[in-house]
Amino acid sequence: MRSNMTLSEQSDSLSAEREPVLRESSLMPKYLELIRSGRKTVEGRIRTGKWSDVIIGDRFRFESSDPSAGLLPVVCRVTSVRAYDSFRSMLEAEGVDRCLPGITDMEEAVEVYRSIPGYREREAVDGVVGVGVQVEVEQATA
Repeated sequence: MRSNMTLSEQSDSLSAEREPVLRESSLMPKYLELIRSGRKTVEGRIRTGKWSDVIIGDRFRFESSDPSAGLLPVVCRVTSVRAYDSFRSMLEAEGVDRCLPGITDMEEAVEVYRSIPGYREREAVDGVVGVGVQVEVEQATA
């Protein structure tokens, strides 16, 4: 059963089994820039694949999902990892403004996540993860 407990608290053995790693992921240009500016400090994702075993200390190299935007990637360090049963519970616990800066309405925020292809269906099956991120190093080249 998933809970709102920090994943590293749920599975200390996972943290002990590996060192932090560098992962790669893409973001829509708007959210890439919000992370770069420090306004977006929590990345919400379906808890599968690379997002299912994130640990504090991992690093993410985020690139724009739209290469034509010409945005440089940004590297962030993971500062927290929390599992949730739904985007609503993640947004309530983490704060809408930390996940989706500029949005104040909870229903609108939930719909932003559920409008991502496949997220509406997978949310109930896999749960979601709120990953706290802090900008660490920006790449010098695109």
